[in-house]
Amino acid sequence: MKVGDLVKCRARSPEENYDAWLGLIVGDGITGHKTVEWVNSEEGGEPHTVNHTHQELVLVNENR
Repeated sequence: MKVGDLVKCRARSPEENYDAWLGLIVGDGITGHKTVEWVNSEEGGEPHTVNHTHQELVLVNENR
């Protein structure tokens, strides 16, 4: 996964539901993490910037 890719967050359990959240990788964070700007398609609002490991993300679309 690289900067510009569209991602979703991988649920850690069946109770977690991140279907409304869509993220854009905006940078490479510390220790191999990806910096992602998240928006909620149901609630709207301001984007949230969070660092995630590669394992926590699911690729939706590559920007190549």
